[in-house]
Amino acid sequence: MAGVGSAAVAEHDLVPQLVWLVIIFAVLYVLLSTVAIPRISATLQARDAKITGDLGAAEKANEDTRALVEAYQKRLADARENARRLTREREEADSAAAAARLAQLGERIGGQIAEAEKRIAAQRTSVLSGLEQMASEVAQSVYAKLAGQPADAGALNAKVADAMKRSGR
Repeated sequence: MAGVGSAAVAEHDLVPQLVWLVIIFAVLYVLLSTVAIPRISATLQARDAKITGDLGAAEKANEDTRALVEAYQKRLADARENARRLTREREEADSAAAAARLAQLGERIGGQIAEAEKRIAAQRTSVLSGLEQMASEVAQSVYAKLAGQPADAGALNAKVADAMKRSGR
């Protein structure tokens, strides 16, 4: 009977325990559904909203960065083209200035050459006339020594002039 009595006691204790178990589960369910689960749900929704907002901001920042990079590349290309244009214009201006200076230098050197040619021609004429006079004097001296008498200066000068003309001087 000892075994039967302990089964009755266990059965007697089991019903109140089950009632308390149901009450505790009901209270826990109510607490969880009214307090904990809404807070957890709100935290999860806030986190999702923050993540969504951050992703949207990151996407907008990415688009802004792309736009800035494109604008930078366009400005860089424009600056390069402007530099090329300025370089070309400067080269053309330098070439024109160099051509003008070269033309001036050519004119100045041409003038100097023409002046030098005139001086050379005048000196040549002077030397040739001096040479002709010296040749006449030498011829007169040689003729006087060879012939023993003075030469006719006019005839001798004419022959020397004729000889100079034939030699191309």
